[in-house]
Amino acid sequence: MTELICGNSESFQKTLAKIELYAPHSWPALILGETGVGKELIAKKLHELSPRKSMPFIPVNCSAIPAGLFESELFGFEKGSFSGAMAPSKGLARMAHGGTLFLDELGELDINLQAKLLRLIDSGEVRAVGSQRIEYINIRVIAATNVDLYTAVSAGHFRQDLLERLSVLRIPVPSLKERKEDIPLIATAILERLGAKFSPEDLQILNLFDWPGNVRQLRNILIRATVLGKMKVTDTLLKTLLKEELRDTTVTAPPPEREALLQGPLEAIEREIIVDRLKKYHGNRKEAAKDLGIAKSTLHEKIRRWKEDPSIKKTWPMARWASPLNLA
Repeated sequence: MTELICGNSESFQKTLAKIELYAPHSWPALILGETGVGKELIAKKLHELSPRKSMPFIPVNCSAIPAGLFESELFGFEKGSFSGAMAPSKGLARMAHGGTLFLDELGELDINLQAKLLRLIDSGEVRAVGSQRIEYINIRVIAATNVDLYTAVSAGHFRQDLLERLSVLRIPVPSLKERKEDIPLIATAILERLGAKFSPEDLQILNLFDWPGNVRQLRNILIRATVLGKMKVTDTLLKTLLKEELRDTTVTAPPPEREALLQGPLEAIEREIIVDRLKKYHGNRKEAAKDLGIAKSTLHEKIRRWKEDPSIKKTWPMARWASPLNLA
């Protein structure tokens, strides 16, 4: 899935440049970004472009391993070292020897366990649970988190010394909301991998959604569209799924006017989003179109069509055309 690491936006091009620059080195790297932006894909890309590419890439989900088992899962254990240890275990860190150990969701790791990573990162030191023998392994450590670790350090939830060791090389990953012009390109890569039939023009509707779940959410929607459309993805199907997604992912109850909007057609939601962007940029269509990831001419045409439609004011719940915003 590393082919999904693509984009022509300036922000993502900076990310790609850092991947290529950092890949040949063995220094620890810290990947920062929201949930679903593809942090593990980027870690794999760093591994695949490195001299370690023929060696193991071992992912560790720090939030999924119970605190009482973390040390034995990571460093292994000797037979009989605790109840249920019927045979020795190598541990995930030793399995990564010669390759890359990827610590995902690191910000969720209990602070009492964080100290156990210090010697591993510093010198590759490993000691299995129940053993007195210290071993040294050759690994590159890459970590990822959607947590602001600097704030976590200030709050006492993350160790300053661990952050310093991990953040030798840092790779911030922008969200899809920050690079909407890349969405059709990513969607095309996903649909081609799925073997779906589609028109590139139909994918423009995807730019109107903010994608809080980022690439993972986009991929899920496109898989759903491929299944429901029996391998053919259309603009109409995508509109329906985006409307459902917007409704289903609303965690708190929306205000009455927003609820009315959700019950209406997707075109009303589209107008809501576009007017919000125009307000954000004080009516500047060029900047609004750039934020939306659509051509300025497309925005002009949409506004022209809406202004000529006498039914919009009557049926659009938000009724924002009465605002002082100049849409001329």
